[in-house]
Amino acid sequence: MLKDNSQMCLSLSPYQGLYDAIIPQKHLLRRIKENIDFSFVNPMLRKQYCEHFGRPAKEPEMMFKLMFLKKLYDLSDERLISSAQTDMAYKYFLDLEPESPMVAPSLLTKFRKTRITEDILEEMLKETIQQALDKGLIKSGTIIVDSTHTNASVRAKSPTQILRDLSKQLRKEIYKNAYDLSESFPENPSLEAGLDEEIAYTEALLSVLKEGIAACGNKKIQDLAERIRGLLDTDKIREIRSKDDEDARFGHKTPTSTFYGYKNHLAMTEERLIAGISVTPGGEPDGQQLPGLIEKAQKNGIEVTEVIGDMAYVSEDNIDACGEKITLIAKTNPAVAAAAEAKLDEGFGFNKDAKMLQCPVGELAMRVEKREAKNGNQYRNYVFSKKKCDKCPLKGQCKVGKGKTHSYSITQASEKNRSRLEFEASEKFQERLKIRHRIEEKNGELKEAHGLGRADSVGLFAMEVQMYFTAFVANIKRITKLIALAG
Repeated sequence: MLKDNSQMCLSLSPYQGLYDAIIPQKHLLRRIKENIDFSFVNPMLRKQYCEHFGRPAKEPEMMFKLMFLKKLYDLSDERLISSAQTDMAYKYFLDLEPESPMVAPSLLTKFRKTRITEDILEEMLKETIQQALDKGLIKSGTIIVDSTHTNASVRAKSPTQILRDLSKQLRKEIYKNAYDLSESFPENPSLEAGLDEEIAYTEALLSVLKEGIAACGNKKIQDLAERIRGLLDTDKIREIRSKDDEDARFGHKTPTSTFYGYKNHLAMTEERLIAGISVTPGGEPDGQQLPGLIEKAQKNGIEVTEVIGDMAYVSEDNIDACGEKITLIAKTNPAVAAAAEAKLDEGFGFNKDAKMLQCPVGELAMRVEKREAKNGNQYRNYVFSKKKCDKCPLKGQCKVGKGKTHSYSITQASEKNRSRLEFEASEKFQERLKIRHRIEEKNGELKEAHGLGRADSVGLFAMEVQMYFTAFVANIKRITKLIALAG
């Protein structure tokens, strides 16, 4: 149940004067409190609470501000609550009396999991842009786009090891809570067994235990068995790399180095305010996110007239998405140009970090062969690993898997990109491209100052919560700085 009245009554506290005596006028939290309106939080979150039943909830605005402080100072839940109990600047920002006790750290977890939705995250980001617009801080229609990766909070394992761990966990629960069923266990495969053998064993295990699990009445055993069955039936077991985080994927930073986790795709205004966000598993190509980022920036109040990015964003689809009203400032890489001209099969894309074509499951081509046809056209033949294709869950379904050579050819007409390349050679293009470094600096700030380098929790939605709150913090800091500069 959500209370209608605020929990703060500073005028009743005999210690109210501590805030004026202790907190400097230039303290960041004082300046944020004076310049940023957080009153939008309670109405935005009201739908997440029962109006008439249940125990009175902690004020959503205070919980929201605690999440803000967590990302601002890159703190764990426990460290945040401990610091907020004794730090007067924290309590002043939270609208609490100096002597007020703090909430338990567990309430932060509950708040994230039960009160925050994707719609609320979007509304939260939109609010920062709207406040900046209301203050006249955003003056251009330019957005700068880029992505930055976040390492997963768990270690990646092979699908074989994941399935082995899950079946072991199921057997362990049965030994503890339904011992009689253990007499039906089939013989374990050897430690040297491959994925197919491990799948066959697990399917046999689930088959002989099916009736017993249904009748045992133990929900933990039943849920675990159902989860394993779902991974096998959908063949998802071949894709995941962690039993704890099924959404994280491998991505490429360079042709030879990878990361395991997520990609955060950002659209930032020229004034360094984040106006659009898309969070994906690590293997997703950057360029495919551009239309969505433009749409989100527009919904958040930016009248987009120019997009600045790197070579990953130049494609036929993206040029069409920009249309005549939006200028795309991004350099064309010859390989990207070839991929842009072709109507790529679904799931194929160009990985700008590795500078190589990427297949639907995230594998990079091993090499590219450049050739010229008799009619003057050029084409690039991207060759993939036959060994990896043979083990791929999409074997026989995608264009590469069906072919004997395991390659993907893209034709490039020699005249088609001439006008685009002429535009990229212009002085105006070169001058505007110079400000692209601003988003790289912003990515560095998000990682180094606010902990975006590593995921706080597991799963795609948890990563979205982390990314949006981090962006919210960065925007609030920037708005506060811009106000100070304008003053």
